[in-house]
Amino acid sequence: MRTRTIRVLTVTIGFIVTMLLFTHGYAQNFEQEYLLYDGQTTFQLTLSITPELHEHYLQKSHQLTQGNFGSFVTPYSLELVASDIRSISTGEENFVNLVLMIVHQLPYEIVEEAKYPVETIIDNKGDCDCFSFFAASLLKAEDFDVVLLYYEEESHMNIGVHLPQPPTEARTPISYVDYMGTRYYMAECTGEDWQNGWRVGERPPELEDAQVTVVTLENYEQIAPGRVSSSFGSLEDSAISLTIPSNFVIEGVPLVMNGQVSIPNSGGTVTLYAGVGNSWFSIGTVDLDSNGRFSLTWIPTAWGQYFLKASWSGNDEYAGADSQFISIYVIPEILVFLVGALLMTTIVSVTVILMYKTTHYQETQVLEAAPE
Repeated sequence: MRTRTIRVLTVTIGFIVTMLLFTHGYAQNFEQEYLLYDGQTTFQLTLSITPELHEHYLQKSHQLTQGNFGSFVTPYSLELVASDIRSISTGEENFVNLVLMIVHQLPYEIVEEAKYPVETIIDNKGDCDCFSFFAASLLKAEDFDVVLLYYEEESHMNIGVHLPQPPTEARTPISYVDYMGTRYYMAECTGEDWQNGWRVGERPPELEDAQVTVVTLENYEQIAPGRVSSSFGSLEDSAISLTIPSNFVIEGVPLVMNGQVSIPNSGGTVTLYAGVGNSWFSIGTVDLDSNGRFSLTWIPTAWGQYFLKASWSGNDEYAGADSQFISIYVIPEILVFLVGALLMTTIVSVTVILMYKTTHYQETQVLEAAPE
């Protein structure tokens, strides 16, 4: 009990110091534009990324090994982008080729360490693995069965995509890999000719006899503290606020979080996130009212320090926004019990002392008043 109490008090002191030092301000979103062509119309797709989402990936591990390839695939953060691409596609194969158009617009440059798709978008460059992670994330976000194809001897990577029918737009003999009873059609992600680049089912000549390892994506990122905003056109800035009644919360006691998006009648939903270190999880999602306000109740079930934030993913006119981080500390029930017990002990002790002194004083007075 004593060790746990000391640990609780130590963490509490550390939290108070962090509260005094921690500040976080608003910063401008990162934006990037891509062109898409559906055979008749050229579309401009604008992506907007909050600095907080970028920071999330900067702080993650960038060490790349064959065992963790899948962890660089991040479909959750690219859901809105994939949805917009899907809205102009004419089918499964066409969607894959539109995704390839996106990555084919990125300049090729060898990078020293692996990058997550959000970083690749912001850096606007990368190599084969960066582009493959980006394309696989967009496909995974639309529930495609996709794998990474790794060519160790060639130090190369691209992706394989399962389609219900063989590709019909390929300009070369169709290339695929059979794995565990499923046919995955090759999709080469490098090449800077976005209008006439590689299509799904086509294989670069240098990979003709290359040995390939199929890497499945069981360990892809399930959730992130925000999503990339996407729109066909330019996006105006927006902002979102988040407030709580107190920075100190008792474990198991509901915490009401309120906030507002700066755009009236913006519609859509807001997702609330809690972070512990560099690990984030979703608290819940709530609809905005007609005034752009929202409210959500969260019951923390584990004590410790958390960072809270609200994220609005934007709409066709406005870029999404993240609120400022709010640092809170969930106080353990045992600490409340100890403080209560200490307070009660103090009250009882003071009461007993006062009663003793009063009784002693009365007895003294009686003795002094008694006749000799």
